[in-house]
Amino acid sequence: MRKYLFTRQFEKSFANLPEDIVELFEKKLPFFLNDVSHPSFRTKKIKGLKSLSIWESSLTMNYRFTFEIDKEGRIIFRNIGTHAILERKKV
Repeated sequence: MRKYLFTRQFEKSFANLPEDIVELFEKKLPFFLNDVSHPSFRTKKIKGLKSLSIWESSLTMNYRFTFEIDKEGRIIFRNIGTHAILERKKV
């Protein structure tokens, strides 16, 4: 299983999620760490980012999380929330 980290932004957003979404993320996390490209997560690269390689995955049809993979292969979870998290800012 891959190692992972949470950014402060992810932790802040995670703390404000509904309890059922928190439980779902915790349940699906081991599956995601074993296979980030599993079809159920609908993982894809976020377009329009020039300097970073950031990806998004679906937790449900309404909730998504963003992440990147560092040079050591660790997953860095960047943010989590509704689809609106993708519209906030382009890095």
